[in-house]
Amino acid sequence: MSHFISATAGILIGGQSSRFGSPKWKVNMGGITVLDRLWEACNRFEKRIVIGKEQPGDSGKHFLKDELDGQAPIIGLYTLLKNSTHDWNLLLSCDLPLMTEGILEKVWENRDSEKDIIVPESDAHLQVTCALYHRRLADIVEAFISNGQLSLYQFVETVECNKVSMPEKQFFNMNAPEDLDTAEKLLRNE
Repeated sequence: MSHFISATAGILIGGQSSRFGSPKWKVNMGGITVLDRLWEACNRFEKRIVIGKEQPGDSGKHFLKDELDGQAPIIGLYTLLKNSTHDWNLLLSCDLPLMTEGILEKVWENRDSEKDIIVPESDAHLQVTCALYHRRLADIVEAFISNGQLSLYQFVETVECNKVSMPEKQFFNMNAPEDLDTAEKLLRNE
């Protein structure tokens, strides 16, 4: 399949990674950084951008600095929606280092013009940092943040979503240093 996905992929590298101890996007897995893995997983999207507080060195990747202060994925979502020219926008966090092009294609295939969010559900958890968000949500996200609400989960629960059951191991969430070993084992077994 060589067709492009008519959407923007925004890869979040923000956050302090306080539990992890160092920026997750820099972690090397299978010979390449998490950021490069996710960049490749999004290679079918018409546009790919990295979103965070500081540009990741000399990566040559299109970068957007967070529009607002604060440490929360919803701020990255706001930055993505405010700057996107596409209706649909993938928010993808470096917490999900095992994400693949195939999984992202499944999320894309489940988009629904009646809904504003297409969100995978894995092990009874909504994967809000690997979901498609419609650009028309930008003002609603901004209002949510303005009210001091920074939980992306709470935001998603207030919007019409298409929840897609996807039990794949690629939704493994890497938060602590010991999670890296688990992620690498899962990667070897792909």
